[in-house]
Amino acid sequence: MLGRAELLVLALGLAATAQKATLTLDPPWSTVFRGHSVTLICSTSHSPGQSFTWYHNNKSFRYTIKNSLRIEKTRMSDAEWLILQAPYYAVFEGDPLHLRCYGWNEAGIKGIKFYRNGAHITPSNVNSELSIKQARTSDSGKYHCIGSMKTTFTFTCEMSPAVSISVQELFSSPVLRAAGSGDPIEGSPVTLRCVTELNPQKSDTLLQRVFYKDSRDLEGARSSLDYHIPVAGLQDSGYYHCAVQTVTSSVRKWSPKLKITVKRIAVSQVSMEVQPLGGQVMEGERLVLNCSVTLGTGPITFSWHRKGSSQALRTETQVSQSLVYEIPAATETDTGEYYCMASNGNAPAPSPGVKVAVKVPVSLPHLTVSATGAWAAIGDVVEIRCESPRGSAPIVYRFHHEGAALGNRTVSSRGPGSLALNVTSERDSGTYFCEADNGMASGPQHSAPFHLSVLVPVSGATIATDRMGPEVMAGESLNLNCSVESGTAPLFKWLHNAEELAAVSGLGLPTAVGNTLHFGSVQLGHGGNYQCIASNQLSPQRVFQAPSEILAIAVKEHASPWVAVAVSFLFLMGVVAALVFYFKCWKKAEGMFFSAPERDTQLPAQHEPPGKGLPPLGSLGLHAEDPLYGNVCPLEPESGEVVYTVVNIKKTSGDKPKETLPRDNEEYYVSYTVLADPKPTWESAAEVRSPEGGFLPANDIYENVPHL
Repeated sequence: MLGRAELLVLALGLAATAQKATLTLDPPWSTVFRGHSVTLICSTSHSPGQSFTWYHNNKSFRYTIKNSLRIEKTRMSDAEWLILQAPYYAVFEGDPLHLRCYGWNEAGIKGIKFYRNGAHITPSNVNSELSIKQARTSDSGKYHCIGSMKTTFTFTCEMSPAVSISVQELFSSPVLRAAGSGDPIEGSPVTLRCVTELNPQKSDTLLQRVFYKDSRDLEGARSSLDYHIPVAGLQDSGYYHCAVQTVTSSVRKWSPKLKITVKRIAVSQVSMEVQPLGGQVMEGERLVLNCSVTLGTGPITFSWHRKGSSQALRTETQVSQSLVYEIPAATETDTGEYYCMASNGNAPAPSPGVKVAVKVPVSLPHLTVSATGAWAAIGDVVEIRCESPRGSAPIVYRFHHEGAALGNRTVSSRGPGSLALNVTSERDSGTYFCEADNGMASGPQHSAPFHLSVLVPVSGATIATDRMGPEVMAGESLNLNCSVESGTAPLFKWLHNAEELAAVSGLGLPTAVGNTLHFGSVQLGHGGNYQCIASNQLSPQRVFQAPSEILAIAVKEHASPWVAVAVSFLFLMGVVAALVFYFKCWKKAEGMFFSAPERDTQLPAQHEPPGKGLPPLGSLGLHAEDPLYGNVCPLEPESGEVVYTVVNIKKTSGDKPKETLPRDNEEYYVSYTVLADPKPTWESAAEVRSPEGGFLPANDIYENVPHL
């Protein structure tokens, strides 16, 4: 960090486009004082609707619609008073180079001097800027400036931090090359090529070339890389070089000299024949290459070559105008382009190339599918690849699904054929195979089958209850069902008041089986908002989820106990057992019969029946297996009203509950409760149960009585 001075290192990216962009600054300096503002401008031709992505130190930090970005003033800190400002852009050979010695808050500076690598380079009549009209690579180095700045009372000498300037090479020094190897033969054409490498950042720069022979300009400046000699003669021997320059001649570079010696005619019209004719040979057959020359005397050296290899297959010298090279049993590796060369002491003369193809029957192909674990999801694009380890090209690969043709691919070289399958429905699942055919007598070869399964992502989750409305009475059973519009093998998770159901404490948890949540006995605390989330997955990294809407469940308490007493009284008056029990207990107490309310909600078909354990105390519901109860008398003969809310038959293994009447050969007792609304008149029962002889709240009266 440069304190008050800050170096701007910014890059620009265009969203959703590969077009080249140019970043410029206004003002055009890569170093500015803190607190100053800079505008970044992106110059490019882009389509409407595209946005600009701005990068700082290779990290994106802002997106804009406009092609400019304003960097506003930043907080200042104490540091340098004088800086040397250099261009933000790369400087190349031939470009102008401008440097400015700049004081804080545009303070006036006197006696400015510029230095490069510690050496004074200030020309005459220079103010705050140093300009180099045409930069050279030798102008690269570390620059700084010094000057006198006026403070409150006097001038002080200040020195700027050093700034590294690198003048890049516009293009490399050229090299002159002659086509072919060795010196040219008299009567043959010669092509000279002046080769240079242009800096990729300046790829649009136009270059010209000038060719010279023995320091004589041949044809002046030209844009072509080559200089052609149609028919070379002895007079064309000599030293050649070339020069590469810009159109404005601001940069000019010369190549080293190249010596060209034209030799007399020696061997000519070299040719090569192959057997079998046409160069088509089956694997294992004999291959013959015959090299011959039309002109040439004396011993001739023949050599056979395979294109792409630097080593000769064979070299032999004979006083003959033809010679044979034989491969006894050709293999697939012998496929390629061959040529021969002949020489009688001069530069070797090559023959035209002859292509040899060793045909190999196609082998059994291997089918691969780019699907994780042989599963794909709807919307995926699956690549089906078919490849035979051996076989001569071209090979036709045909793809099949459940016996139906999908398409075919022809490969002209070694490698697989592939087919992109857009997975759109479950109909894309099934068995796939491919076959390979290269027209050989062995016929098409079939791959092993591959079975692809298609997963339908879950969608359209809905939650419903088996109730007509959102209300349910405490103690009743309830089923919540979660269903999806589509989805393969969905799993279901249940939320109660935005928390996973397993996290709810203090309540009897419902049972989740498949897509059903079953409440055997609804409690008041079960009320609230329910939501189910359906999910399935293709892999641990690809999980699909579909949340349902929220379903509100309201749980209400039972109706007034006095109404229940009246109904039970009218119903039980007709039961003879009640009259018998009436005379067995107290004549003042009224006989009562009651039964567990009948439920209209059934367990889900796939759900195992709940355990036969009793519900927790305070529960207001009854199990489906609860029997009909009757002949239960209170302990206090004076009691006029008794309301039973939960009746539990328990078998005790130890001492019976306090104040329970003993019975012979019986270990069962009945719990009952007197509710608070309306206020009961069984005050004597409350007195007995109060630990201090006082009255307890009416909703806290409980007692166990024997079940006769």
